[in-house]
Amino acid sequence: MKKAYSILSILSLLGIVVFFHSCAMDKCHEKVRYNVYEPVQYTKEQLREVKIEAPKDLERPGKIYVYKNYLFINEMYEGVHIFDNSNPASPKNLVYISIHGNIDIAVRDDILYADNFIDLLTFDISDINDIKYLSSTQDVFNRDKTYYKNKGYTVYMKLTDKIIEKDCSYDENLEFFDVNDNVFYGGSTYNGGGIRRVSSGPPPSVVGTGGSMSRFYIGNNRLYAVDGTDLKIFKIDLEQSFSLSNEKYIAFGIETLFGLGQYLFIGANNGMYIFDASNPDNPAFLSQFLHVTACDPVFVKDDVAYITLRSNSRCRGFSNQMDVVDISDIMNPKPIRTYSLENPHGLAVTGDDKIIVCEGDYGIKVLDGSDVKNVELKYSVTTPHSYDVIALDDKDILIVGNDGLYQYKLEDFELKQISSIPVVKE
Repeated sequence: MKKAYSILSILSLLGIVVFFHSCAMDKCHEKVRYNVYEPVQYTKEQLREVKIEAPKDLERPGKIYVYKNYLFINEMYEGVHIFDNSNPASPKNLVYISIHGNIDIAVRDDILYADNFIDLLTFDISDINDIKYLSSTQDVFNRDKTYYKNKGYTVYMKLTDKIIEKDCSYDENLEFFDVNDNVFYGGSTYNGGGIRRVSSGPPPSVVGTGGSMSRFYIGNNRLYAVDGTDLKIFKIDLEQSFSLSNEKYIAFGIETLFGLGQYLFIGANNGMYIFDASNPDNPAFLSQFLHVTACDPVFVKDDVAYITLRSNSRCRGFSNQMDVVDISDIMNPKPIRTYSLENPHGLAVTGDDKIIVCEGDYGIKVLDGSDVKNVELKYSVTTPHSYDVIALDDKDILIVGNDGLYQYKLEDFELKQISSIPVVKE
């Protein structure tokens, strides 16, 4: 009996081992759904395929731009939507320009300038119903961008559903993340109150208005563009042809460009750089205002610069704040005060000193900036998601975010929505 009991015990133990091994094997072959970011790659030939198409729905809105009665919305890395905004309460979707790799646009005298990740392109939009592709300056934005044979450039990372079947070597701690982190490089413009001036001179030019995440600025018959580390200067002649006249290394992590009079204010991960563009083809470095490492849109009004800093995996920052800087002595910028915020992205300042700040997932804030030493929060809304803003005047406000574009009237300090262009999910 004792021997039989021992054999029975051994057989029972073996059964338990087999049972758990079977369960483990079953677990190793479970299917798990993940959201992963996969590279979207285009060859040079694909990037240079430009098409004028019928209007399309917004799917992934990027930067915004206003020219005359037209509203331009970038479809991130894919093209440009153009709307007739003559009636802001009911914008009309007119046309779509397919440009793989597109992030930034600017318009002067019916010529649209757009990038395609590596080139600068021009379009004649004098007849919005018959847009014509004109020309490009090739390979001006391709420094430090790796070209993979048979695949092309990795232009962005796209969120994709993926089903992964586990095996016994699967790493439970595997993480996927957006290495682009909604990358926007960001000079805001303002067409009221004289905040942002465009050099005149015969004949007078009509220049559009961009948001605070723009990398393009038009002034002095030049298109200025920042690209990662460099400032590119393109000369525009009276016939609207253009050419790269100069490029200057600025610093690592250049993001935004804001022009005011003869000055260029360049936002970088580590601070704001100020250049004098009196010599338009060779802007001279004047001074800099350094801050902690963070993403950095800049807006300038009169003698004050407003710099938002946000925590972000791409910029490796941990601060969420707005720095207010005295630039009355352009050679010696001085901090006035720092204000804590939640996750500030783009911003704009109206002629009557109201500061509109996009707070990403935290919505929108309107601040009273009449006393820059004591800026006060006057209005806050938690939706919609917002990352950039254009203040066309003291009342007309455009805000863009992940869910689309929103148009508001600013009444006192409260935003009253008058229309929206929503994102249509795939």
